[in-house]
Amino acid sequence: MGIDLLYRKELEKENGDELAGLSVLNMGKIPAQVFPGYEEARKTLSELAKKAFSLPEDDRRLYYNQACISLDSFCASRIGLLPSLTSQISMFLHVNPAPASDAEIDCYKQEIRALLTSMGYSGDLIQQCAKWEEKNRVPADEVKGVMEELMAEAREETGKILELPDGDYYSVVTESGCPFNAASYYDERHVVINIDPVLTRQGLKHLVCHECYPGHFMQFSLRQRLYEKGVAAADGLLSVCNHSSSSTFEGIGDASLEFIDWIKDDDDRVMQLLSELKAALGTAASYRLHALNMPASEVENWLRSHALVGGDGWISNRMRFVADPSRSALIWSYWRGDQGVFDVWRRVDKKDRQRFFEYIYDRLHTVQSMQLFR
Repeated sequence: MGIDLLYRKELEKENGDELAGLSVLNMGKIPAQVFPGYEEARKTLSELAKKAFSLPEDDRRLYYNQACISLDSFCASRIGLLPSLTSQISMFLHVNPAPASDAEIDCYKQEIRALLTSMGYSGDLIQQCAKWEEKNRVPADEVKGVMEELMAEAREETGKILELPDGDYYSVVTESGCPFNAASYYDERHVVINIDPVLTRQGLKHLVCHECYPGHFMQFSLRQRLYEKGVAAADGLLSVCNHSSSSTFEGIGDASLEFIDWIKDDDDRVMQLLSELKAALGTAASYRLHALNMPASEVENWLRSHALVGGDGWISNRMRFVADPSRSALIWSYWRGDQGVFDVWRRVDKKDRQRFFEYIYDRLHTVQSMQLFR
């Protein structure tokens, strides 16, 4: 929180008002330690990292050391010592900084084409996706109602694997012009859905699970309740951007559909593949913009040539997201987070699933500490 305070003061000076800081949620209203500058914060982090080596649990020891490295690297970037995008991805998120390659993007497309062909859709891939999207499209004025219906169903299914918060619910708000597809606002207990992209019922199912049940709302709710019971650490009260926990945070959100066994048919499977493709495209777009220094118009045209669904509304919000310097590295947390979480989830035996859920919801993780689940 002390580093967040330093950062917010810089943003206020640079932009004339306070923008989103490093900490996007502080459930414990934890006060900020006041540092004169980033060098003093880095000294404190160095001492914390040394103390973390004495922690008894393997995953906590690894997590806290990587968390200290993430925050130290953020401080270094603010004083000009970590200028490159790939270094920031590596040191902030602790994931492979390589963007999705043309071959990986083509592989997703081939899988989507094969599935749509097996479902009876004709034409080339663009035509197939257009027909699939039109068949499943939810008009903007119906999004709120469909989301509420899906959220009630997802909450019921989530109750079978996690302890639901009694009498604590999310509501749905629809907005236009957002630099994101959806966002979870835990303090206000609502999810904001951007209605500019073309939305399908399957896409809304994905957003319900990612942002609400059993995704971000449940992640926040469980951390807060467990801390209040005295069985979880205070680090879980914060949600921090560009952090070692960012990738698993997003990966858990994307895996949530599978957690509650809510992929019911081929339409859901098409959406799952499209979501992975979009996450991959985000990394490639950010890399072209910030590492290769391609003009924004050229990157936008490239993104449009590969995005199979979502329309101009999705293109616009992705470009605004990756153009933001505070989000240009964070976009990797979705694709690499999916890989890190699914890699573990898909090797967990059914008999071990409850123990796995406790492992990932009761404490924060990095991609590497999640691999320690046995």
